[in-house]
Amino acid sequence: MTALTPHGPGFRFIDRFEFSSADSGVGWKSFHEAEPYFDDHFPGNPLVPAVLLVECVAQAAGILCMHGNKDHLQPMFLASIDQFRVTAAVYPGDTLKSSVVIIKTFGHLVQVEAECLVGDRLVARGQLMLSRQLTPVA
Repeated sequence: MTALTPHGPGFRFIDRFEFSSADSGVGWKSFHEAEPYFDDHFPGNPLVPAVLLVECVAQAAGILCMHGNKDHLQPMFLASIDQFRVTAAVYPGDTLKSSVVIIKTFGHLVQVEAECLVGDRLVARGQLMLSRQLTPVA
C-alpha cells in the first residue's frame, strides 16, 4: 500500500482516508494500547496526547489537499492551529474519526475546518492552516 502522507511509518496518524468531495474527507486513526506514549501519558490513566489529535487532523487535511487536487501533490506543512478545542479525552483502543473541509485557499496556504469524533462523541474541533511551503513567506 502506498503511504497517503510523506511521513515515515512511525509518525503516520491516519490509517484510512475517504474523500467526501474534492473539498472534504474523513480520516480514521485507531489508537492501539501498545503505543509507547501511553506508558507515560499518563501512568495508570493513559490518554491520547492532545497534540496527536491535532496531528491526526493535520495529516487528514494534508491528504485532502495533496491527493484531492492532482496539480498539488507536493507535501503540506502545518502552518497554524486556530480556534482548536479539545472537548473530551481519547483513550487507548479508541478510533478517531477526523472530518476535514477546505474553507479557503489563498496562494500556498489552505485553511481547513475539522471535527473529531470517537463514535458519536465530539472530542475536538477547530481550524488549521496548511502551507505548501516549508518556510513562511515574509
